[in-house]
Amino acid sequence: MGFLQRLGSAFSAIIAFLVGVITLVSLLLGGNPGLFGDLPQAADLAALLALPAAVLLRLVALVIALGVLIGIANLLLTHAQRLMRGRALSAALLGSFALTLFWYVARAGDTSLLEAVQLPIESSLAALLCLTLVGGAARVIAKRADIWSLLFVLSLLIVLLASLPWAELEPLRAWRDWLLRVPVSAGTRALLLGIALATVVAGVRIALGQDRAYRG
Repeated sequence: MGFLQRLGSAFSAIIAFLVGVITLVSLLLGGNPGLFGDLPQAADLAALLALPAAVLLRLVALVIALGVLIGIANLLLTHAQRLMRGRALSAALLGSFALTLFWYVARAGDTSLLEAVQLPIESSLAALLCLTLVGGAARVIAKRADIWSLLFVLSLLIVLLASLPWAELEPLRAWRDWLLRVPVSAGTRALLLGIALATVVAGVRIALGQDRAYRG
């Protein structure tokens, strides 16, 4: 059994390596006829090289979409079972899902189902984020009232107040725009750079079969 498990891990690592190499070569060389010079079949060759990446990316998108549908079905089934055991909060979730679906059907598809579900979720998360930031600022001041805590609270107040649609707060909007353009943009770029490096390292580890999932 140990030998078969190691053989399966090696086979999975080889498949992952081949798929990674094919996708990388396809993304780098596909869709760019200029890389092939004056060859008469340069356009056809570039289109052929771009095909594997397009097919694999569509398969990934399909798998993700199926995963979302399975996750939604599992969520509804779990809360339906909890509702049968007398959990009142599950009724709120199931009712909200039913109202969202009914609203989408009643509008005869004026908007996509993704937007019908995503926009209320984004609005709710934005409201929760605002409350979380305010609560976090209060806890920071209560535990450690130093210059950095005061700067955090001051920046938070400027951004939140400048987002209100009041003409009296117009001077704060210039400060908010500067905060978003300079320090927030710098932090965002640093985070994106870290995510990109981590993605490259994780991809290389998976392609070379060094990931934990391939170890027997």
